[in-house]
Amino acid sequence: MRGVGTALRRLGHATGILVALIYVAFGLTDMFLSLAAFSLGVPEANPFMGWLLAHNLFVPGKVLLTGTIAVLIAISYPAKRARPAIWAALLVTAAVDAFHVWGLSVV
Repeated sequence: MRGVGTALRRLGHATGILVALIYVAFGLTDMFLSLAAFSLGVPEANPFMGWLLAHNLFVPGKVLLTGTIAVLIAISYPAKRARPAIWAALLVTAAVDAFHVWGLSVV
């Protein structure tokens, strides 16, 4: 029975890494779609990211924030109590990406 518990813990860690990679994909998609929107004159809606954009720190800031959150997701995913917040973050990020795609299609 001990082997089953170890295997399940490993699966939890592997799944956390997979979920973190999905978050990175959504985050980087958001970054590239944002850059496309900026090139068309669309302003940044997030005040913090707008500040980074005004100081030419948008790309490094977005990569750093996305990477930090991805590491936190990978570390905390094995704890079942963290999963609803993690999936909510993925859902919000996916919705932001969908909004970008829609917004770019109507500009």
